[in-house]
Amino acid sequence: MKTRTSAAVLALMLSVALALGPSAASMASAASEPFITVTVRQGDSLATYATLYGVSGSALVAANHLANAQIILPGQVLTIPVVQTFTPSLTTPFYYVPQSGDTLSGIAARFSMDYFTIAAANGITNSLLIAGKTYLIPAGPHVHTVARNENLMTIAARYGVSLSFLQTANPGVSNPAQLFVGQRIFIPIIYDAAPVPLGGAAPAPTVAPVTPTATVSATPPPVATGSFITVTVRSGESFVTYTSRYGVDGGAIRAANPQIKNVDLIYPGQVLTIPVIATFTPSRTTPFFYTIVAGDTASGIAAKFEMTTGVLLGANPGASIITGRVLLVPPGPHSYTVQRGDELRTIAPRFATTVSALLTANPSITNPELIYTGQQLFIPLQYNAAPLPFGP
Repeated sequence: MKTRTSAAVLALMLSVALALGPSAASMASAASEPFITVTVRQGDSLATYATLYGVSGSALVAANHLANAQIILPGQVLTIPVVQTFTPSLTTPFYYVPQSGDTLSGIAARFSMDYFTIAAANGITNSLLIAGKTYLIPAGPHVHTVARNENLMTIAARYGVSLSFLQTANPGVSNPAQLFVGQRIFIPIIYDAAPVPLGGAAPAPTVAPVTPTATVSATPPPVATGSFITVTVRSGESFVTYTSRYGVDGGAIRAANPQIKNVDLIYPGQVLTIPVIATFTPSRTTPFFYTIVAGDTASGIAAKFEMTTGVLLGANPGASIITGRVLLVPPGPHSYTVQRGDELRTIAPRFATTVSALLTANPSITNPELIYTGQQLFIPLQYNAAPLPFGP
């Protein structure tokens, strides 16, 4: 576990390092480098820093000798037990100074991360980068785009996690040995991780900039309430696109489209049936349609339905936020903010899942009885689920 850099702690780490061997000694040496410090702002909690820096709440409490993890005050200076570095890592945060020609979407693609994850970590609201300014690249989560010859085992090794860790985070992957080029694999934040350098990683594919306020709106999919959803295939889309967008597995989509003989071959302009009933009734487990009203923003709609802006806009390629337009709200994954009085056993039924599944999806929670107000929980996407209306 990472600890603060006091002389006593360093002495203890060095003595343990000598007892345990070279690997422990190198950890103690790394701890002698400056740790990140932050000044608490209004509304911040330990959960704020846990997700930004990939550090568990218990490590933050230990590093700052906090008597009460629920109470931190604006202006208070906290030590984040993570070494300050400009060396890119797949598992730990680092700093980055934009170079000529850099864009936010390009940086996100380079570091296998959602555009909005980096924007949120740096308070960016207009996608503009300032030359020479230092930006934080958070610890995760990552979104890995599958390249040729990759499978779940090789991706797990790249991020230094187990195969079961990735399988839990990506329940739509039925065969870990068979992935599709272009498929997106979700890599949850790995808390209290050792750095894993980017070296040797396959180059990230080029990703078009995301423009939440674009003035050109995509044509919304047919919305005939009570019937199955139909989609017209767009360039670059595959069955995998629709499994994550609509929360149905590839087998269900294939069964609903017997005219498709080869699931790897679909073409722009083809019309497919998605075996999900079209509805405007909000559901936590199945997709639904939402009509934009005056004053709506992409981030506001996403927050209303407990998901990230990136997830919402990813399900609506090319869409813009214009009053009267129809958006598809995907079935997940969800990002739930813990409220006062919440417990895992009360949160799990809201999403038709189990406490065990939540613990697996949120490995930073070591005690199911101890979660914090403001803490962000990752709720994985569920496939072929029954509708579950939003409610308390």
